[in-house]
Amino acid sequence: MTQIIQLNYEELEAAIKNCLREAVAEIKAIPDLPKLPDRCTLPEACEITGLSKSLIYKLCMDGAIPREKYGKRLVFSRKALNEWVQARTVIIPSPDEIMTDRLSETAKKRV
Repeated sequence: MTQIIQLNYEELEAAIKNCLREAVAEIKAIPDLPKLPDRCTLPEACEITGLSKSLIYKLCMDGAIPREKYGKRLVFSRKALNEWVQARTVIIPSPDEIMTDRLSETAKKRV
C-alpha cells in the first residue's frame, strides 16, 4: 500500500539536505584508484591506442609513435601515447552538418 506523506517546506528542505549529506559521505568513502605509472609496456600501449602489436612495431620502426628503448624492450609513456592518439583523432561530422555544408556550397555556386 502506498503511503502519502505531507511535508511542509522546511521539512522537505531538511529531508533533501539530509539525503545530500549521506550521498556526499558515500562518495567521499569511495577509495581513490591507485595512480598508474607513466611508463607502460607494449601490451598496455596496444590497449591505450587500440592498435595491434604488429602495427605498433611498424610505427616504432618508422619513428611515427613516441617510444623509448630500455635495453631490448620498448617502453612507452602513457601521456605521450594519449597525446599522440588525440592528435590523430578525426571528428566525424553528423549527417545534418554534411547536408548543411552541401547546401551552402550549392547556394554559393548559384550566386
